[in-house]
Amino acid sequence: MSSGQFEQLTDTESFVFSHVAFFACQLKPYKRLFKQTTQAICNKVGYSPNAVRSAISSLIAKGFLIKSEPQIREHGSYHPYYDNIAHHLKIGDNSYALLFANELEKTLTAAKNKKVKSQERVITFFKVQVGQLKRNCGMLSGNRSKHVHKALILHGYLSNQHKWNVEKGRQHVCRTVPFLAHFLNWSQNTVRRVLNTLKNLKIVVFDFTNGILKFLSVHSFSIAVTSLHGLVTKLSTLVNKTIPLKSVSQQTHTPRTSKTPQEAAQHLQYLKRLGRV
Repeated sequence: MSSGQFEQLTDTESFVFSHVAFFACQLKPYKRLFKQTTQAICNKVGYSPNAVRSAISSLIAKGFLIKSEPQIREHGSYHPYYDNIAHHLKIGDNSYALLFANELEKTLTAAKNKKVKSQERVITFFKVQVGQLKRNCGMLSGNRSKHVHKALILHGYLSNQHKWNVEKGRQHVCRTVPFLAHFLNWSQNTVRRVLNTLKNLKIVVFDFTNGILKFLSVHSFSIAVTSLHGLVTKLSTLVNKTIPLKSVSQQTHTPRTSKTPQEAAQHLQYLKRLGRV
């Protein structure tokens, strides 16, 4: 995945498009054509068939993908049934989709030729470890699946940033919740919940002080079904504001005692003299 695509695509569409673009952007050996069945895509991105079909339809409507006719081949050189049920897709005419595919092809070519360092990048890509979902099929249901997919995206971004900082000898990665919310097009509460999940699973270690998130370490993504019982919105490392004991004692109220009518009238006159009534 890359920065920028979340402004135009949902999380599901981002997963599906990134998977399709990996094949559709390469001239060799795929001839810039993606050909896989719905179930094959599901196995890779961890979504249900209906979610995958809906995402493909939306990507076609947005111009990120276009349908392609099956290639004509000689009889006996292909599997007709597979070709009939498979999706045949190419990169669409959307400007960002074309830029994404072009930069991804250059990145993959440079990686094969081991010339990544000498390449100037217009788009920064980061890996998302979707392979972890196949080991935890129990996570792929309802809102839990959506949350785990979001955790995969955020982990991929942080892992990429942390890796480059370590290699370049830079300081720790520092971000704010509003920055991550804008970058991923999520709500700030969603960002906090995902961060707490990554922290509870011991995948990410961060310090949160004065609104700044300092990520101390980012480990490989691994999930356990029994570990996700609830989603916490408040960041657990938030600095607690200490309240002086005097202010606490002032805020405590003693139980009210019943007053006689004469005492109540005197108290009312007292309040009037103070201007409170």
